[in-house]
Amino acid sequence: MFVVKRLEDEYLIIASSVLMGWAAYILSEQVHVSGVIGTVVCGLICGWHQHTVFSATVRLRGTSFWGVLVFLLEASVFMLIGSSLREVVTRVGGFEVVFDQMAAPILWIVLAMVLARFVWIFLFDGVLVLSRRLGYRRFETLGWRASSVLSWAGMRGVVTLAVALSVPASLPGRDFMLVTAFAVILVTVLVQGTTLGAVIRWLKPADVGSRIAPLGMSQAEVALALAQLKVVELRAHAADGTLIHPQLLESYRRRAQISRIYAGNEQLHQPRLQAHFDVVLEAVAAARAELVRLHRDGQIDDHVLHELERDLDLEEISAHAAKST
Repeated sequence: MFVVKRLEDEYLIIASSVLMGWAAYILSEQVHVSGVIGTVVCGLICGWHQHTVFSATVRLRGTSFWGVLVFLLEASVFMLIGSSLREVVTRVGGFEVVFDQMAAPILWIVLAMVLARFVWIFLFDGVLVLSRRLGYRRFETLGWRASSVLSWAGMRGVVTLAVALSVPASLPGRDFMLVTAFAVILVTVLVQGTTLGAVIRWLKPADVGSRIAPLGMSQAEVALALAQLKVVELRAHAADGTLIHPQLLESYRRRAQISRIYAGNEQLHQPRLQAHFDVVLEAVAAARAELVRLHRDGQIDDHVLHELERDLDLEEISAHAAKST
């Protein structure tokens, strides 16, 4: 019963994360601001705080749930683009009318939108330059190469269409807004999206992020291992000083030591690390085969199968992630 209750709570939290978007939209509309923008802000806030509010199991299950839901919603939205565009073209009198009367202003709007992103990015980078000269050096400037790449990466999609579709049907010029939104999505995805790789290869922007965040993966792992070791060292002894968790303490000390040795010498230890996790993956595969055999022979029930399989899946995912770093 406890397991069922825990699953119910997790599913309730995940369902609530969906309803929060709807609530944000309705609340924003009630106060006469953009419901779409309100939903986006709600998503940003939830994404920022999920690491401290949600439990690990809720994040794992929620990530899988949202991955499927986002795929379905994005597919539905792009199907909606096709059906809505056909209705708009029919209302305005056909594609000939669209090209004759709307092509020129839409082209200027698309150009203005692309240039506006360049202006915004370079202006923001200029503010960073000024702030660094004034002594505020938390954020590093992008430089003209990275700023150009970031400016060209302004592809539009679902949010653009959602904002256009949220315009009241009675508003004059709504069809023109919809056609413009379709054109913006089409041009930015097909032109900017398909040429972004070539722009990056051409400009070769510097890896600015590595200087903003000076710690790499291995250095961050050292920091985490030391934080864990500090807690374990405190809890491994009883009140009278007796060591009550010797194996746990030794395990975390060894983990911290290995992290220190690996940090800064990644290339030297990489071959051994790859071989290590190859063995781990083979062991996981053997354990999974044994788990399936036990279930097929009727020695464990479905609950034990799924719980242990989840642990093996997490171990396998962790091993693959470690091999790829």
